[in-house]
Amino acid sequence: MAEVFVAGETLVDFVPDAGETLREVDGYAHRAGGAPANVAVGLARLGSPPAFWTRLGDDAFGDFLAETLAAEGIPETHVERVEGRTTLAVVSPPDSDGPRFGFYGDRDATFGFAPDSVPTEALAGDGKASPWVHLGGVALTHPRGRAATRELLAVAADVDCPVSFDVNYRPDLVPDGAAEAVSTAVRETVGESDVVLCSGEDAAAAGFSESEGSDLARDLIALGPHTAVVTMGDEGALAVSSDAAPWGAETVRHGGFSVDAVDATGAGDAFTAGVLSRLAGRRTAGDADGDPLREALAFGNATAALSVRSVGGMGSIPSREEVVTFLEARE
Repeated sequence: MAEVFVAGETLVDFVPDAGETLREVDGYAHRAGGAPANVAVGLARLGSPPAFWTRLGDDAFGDFLAETLAAEGIPETHVERVEGRTTLAVVSPPDSDGPRFGFYGDRDATFGFAPDSVPTEALAGDGKASPWVHLGGVALTHPRGRAATRELLAVAADVDCPVSFDVNYRPDLVPDGAAEAVSTAVRETVGESDVVLCSGEDAAAAGFSESEGSDLARDLIALGPHTAVVTMGDEGALAVSSDAAPWGAETVRHGGFSVDAVDATGAGDAFTAGVLSRLAGRRTAGDADGDPLREALAFGNATAALSVRSVGGMGSIPSREEVVTFLEARE
């Protein structure tokens, strides 16, 4: 059984050529993307291939994504092929104003997870420890995605799976009139998770009163999780945990690493994959020595730092060996 079970969207990122605005871009390269998909592939590259529940359209882009996931070592067991067109995310140039992503395509195909399709058998321990479950927030923008997330959380609680949740709030995907329902679902999912990851930008968009550092982390913990991780871009990351955490109550900050950045697309997902690979791996091994949270932040920041040195989210995530070598050199 895989150490981690990831659930969420896989889509196609259209990454622009050089240009300060979309009008000035001459062309795009299509890349596999979607935050949960990036995390799943990141875990595979870091030596912990996960189970991955996702939905792909039956178009040519869906074929491309299915082939990409297979090539990365992601089992096809829970990769659903459904009728509809794959969602496309057009990435804006780094220095342009406005939203970073613009979304096009069939939302039902990509985000419309069916509650009765939750792969409960993948979460049963079968005599071993149940897997760590990781969820992304974008599925909550779709009514079926919200229902499926509630069902998945209920199953995870029944079989004692630890749950991590990446808020990843995308206002452009929230339908008119659904903002309150999505915001409520985000808070409920935070409350039913063990570890929550969030950026200040996502927190502000989702309506949290605090959107910076330890204040945001404590607001998140007040909703129910035992650990909150706040990413801060080139300033690194901060984690706050309560007494309920396996590693105890602590506040840990890691300033990140200075590198020559080319493209930050997917850096947060690379960070998440790095953090989960350490925390889930320690849990499976029963390893309680050292400082798990501090080591996870360092590993996540190293993974993210290596990912921004080339273009394209999923394709730029490094291997475990590359991260270990990088950390040893920085020590």
